[in-house]
Amino acid sequence: ALRRSPVPPPPRPLAFTGRPAVTDGTGTADRDGTGTPDSVRTATGAGAGARERTLVELDAVSVGNRLRLPSLRVASGARLLVTGENGAGKTTLLRVLAGDLTPDAGTVTRRARIGYLPQELPARPTRRTLLATFAAGRPGFPDEYADELLALGLFRPEDLDVPVASLSVGQQRRLALARLVTRPADLLVLDEPTNHIALSLVEELEQALDQYRG
Repeated sequence: ALRRSPVPPPPRPLAFTGRPAVTDGTGTADRDGTGTPDSVRTATGAGAGARERTLVELDAVSVGNRLRLPSLRVASGARLLVTGENGAGKTTLLRVLAGDLTPDAGTVTRRARIGYLPQELPARPTRRTLLATFAAGRPGFPDEYADELLALGLFRPEDLDVPVASLSVGQQRRLALARLVTRPADLLVLDEPTNHIALSLVEELEQALDQYRG
């Protein structure tokens, strides 16, 4: 009976991948394959080597009355915790760092592949299946990524064909985490990453962040 129904291997621990280094200057340091915003200046040429440890740099950035920041430099290997009262501009700052929001003024220089986990889920989730959404932006067919997704232990095989719009909030959050940990990133920008997930997964996420080299 054991040979006919072998126990599946245990899920592999969550692990973020990526090296804390600059990109090659081609402008390919994007978010989930969406490309680099026009407002981003990419480090190229001789000047890049002198500041290769700087992954993102903000200079005189402002967004309406929500954010005014004279300067901010994020270096490889750094750990930054953004705290403040509601309405202080925390999410606005993280969106600017990740390239999800273009500031009204100032410059943002990115020299890294960025993995971004937003605080809020999409207001209108896609009708694509769980597996198709996980594989979006990657070469080949979605079925080729089924084993990779299931190996994380976040979903069951019967979940793969369920439309994302039919998933629970917690399942949608796990999907976002699955996409994040399977795409190399030099810089992670996480906005309240423990929202809507179970305590056991929170602990896994903490361990993954502790071991992350970016």
